[in-house]
Amino acid sequence: MAARTKHDALFKGAWRGRALPWLLGASLLGVAPPVAAHEAGPPAVMRAEIDNLAGAIDAAKAARLDTSQGRVLLVLDIDNTLLTMPQYLGGDRWFNHHVSRIAAGTDPDFADVSALIAAQTALFGLASMEPTQPDIPELLSEARAAGVDLFLLSARGPDLYDATRRELDRNAIRFDAPYACAFFLCTGNGVYGDREIRAALAAIGENPPASPYRNILIRDGVMLVAGQDKGVMLKLLMAAIGGRGYAGVVVADDGQRNIDALAASGNPVPLSLFHYRRIDTAVTAAEDREAQARLRALRAVLCPALQTAFCPQHRPVRRGAGK
Repeated sequence: MAARTKHDALFKGAWRGRALPWLLGASLLGVAPPVAAHEAGPPAVMRAEIDNLAGAIDAAKAARLDTSQGRVLLVLDIDNTLLTMPQYLGGDRWFNHHVSRIAAGTDPDFADVSALIAAQTALFGLASMEPTQPDIPELLSEARAAGVDLFLLSARGPDLYDATRRELDRNAIRFDAPYACAFFLCTGNGVYGDREIRAALAAIGENPPASPYRNILIRDGVMLVAGQDKGVMLKLLMAAIGGRGYAGVVVADDGQRNIDALAASGNPVPLSLFHYRRIDTAVTAAEDREAQARLRALRAVLCPALQTAFCPQHRPVRRGAGK
């Protein structure tokens, strides 16, 4: 493991600087002038809701083009923010619906969350995805031209890196990402376990909880955090990329829980948080019935021939949280 880089040695101290001048326009939900909630005290946190990613990207471009602000980092979620499943089966809504049913003990398809995760991982490996809006490649091209750095921060697990990269490339989602290699987060494959995560958090003055962290991945502009707190994970990312060099961070994410975690994180860089609400999170009874029928059809074809995560008798391999 490489030693942490010299330029990050002072990350532990808080950044000082003024908040970014966010320019919010017609891309925000509705046509009325946007209302953003500014939370008291440093670092500055701004929140807004959007149904078009142009709102977040325009904010990052405007801040970057204001030369007094310095470097700007744009952080985008993947599922139902950049990419979405063209069908209900296997997507975020399908997954979250089953999580609720499993918690209530009423799920007809999966005995527990580990079986559900294994099935979704297999579906991601098989299925194609599409952009949440057709102009995403152009919007990201505009961000690159403005000199905005971009990183993708997803709740997916490290096992999905290859499938993730495949669909990003297939959908022409290209971006310029900062090099991530510092604070105990610097290995060839970019996978970090509980030990490295704790060491990195300690190096930036954080007190990790007693419970172990699940493995994460940071590689080629993509951070996969296995469903863990995105506020904490953004701090790790900022440490790994030399976050002292940024005047602010713009984040777009479809998850309200993620937006709340980021707002409460105390990240020492001014944050502008955009809750992306283009994808309706509601699940209809018809969608649920169709997904169950498709899952039964997959099982009927695959389960007699081989062991797969779609099969009720499948036993997922359990991996340790640390290395």
